[in-house]
Amino acid sequence: MKTKRITACAVILAMTVCLASCGGGNADVPATAEEGILKVGIVNGNDRFARDESGVPVGMEADIARITAENGGYALQLSVLDSEQALFSGIMNGEYDLCFGRIADTDQRIASLTASSTYGKGGLFLVTPKYNYMDCLTELQNGTIGYTAQAAGLLDEVDGIQTAVTSAYADLKLIGGDISSGTILAALVSEREAVSLVSNTVQAQELINSPKENYVALMPQGSPLKEEVNKAISQYRMQKTEEGNE
Repeated sequence: MKTKRITACAVILAMTVCLASCGGGNADVPATAEEGILKVGIVNGNDRFARDESGVPVGMEADIARITAENGGYALQLSVLDSEQALFSGIMNGEYDLCFGRIADTDQRIASLTASSTYGKGGLFLVTPKYNYMDCLTELQNGTIGYTAQAAGLLDEVDGIQTAVTSAYADLKLIGGDISSGTILAALVSEREAVSLVSNTVQAQELINSPKENYVALMPQGSPLKEEVNKAISQYRMQKTEEGNE
């Protein structure tokens, strides 16, 4: 539910994965909007899931996208996005065939889309004023704790939240400002959101015994790409397991 908008200079990389054949789904429900091209949007998180290196998206999500393209015989076109809002807008208007943005499988916004199997997991982070190293809620009961849409799905599983005063936030910038000003004591956010909030006045740490959320890739409703994406996720995990055993 971030309000930050995708910049006009979003990096569009036409990465040619030129194989002998080009998959295109069946005639009734094509796998991709443009035959033979897999258009993928990835939210830049500056982390192990997705980051930009010299204009090229790298990380787990980009790797899964590449495997999907190779398996299906598609040319791969990756777009680096700067917000979840850009992700959801792009997938809903047909701009992308596949999107990654660390979207939790509990996120209500995915109800009208097709979701992959889980490709990663993450916990909740507690964002606090600088040098406040609390990573639990026991000393935060006398003020308001903010939370984002990504954190909402796990909120009921957080020990101590039931007796705290909470406030929903749609704008990350407001959270950072309200913590710095003392309007709220802290906020619960996803790992990716936490990375973007860290500043000279705000810090973040993973919540003790944090519940975990499952991240899924998104496709247009009814997309036949789901099977190929799930296969790519399994292949990625197998590759990482083999690399770890070497």
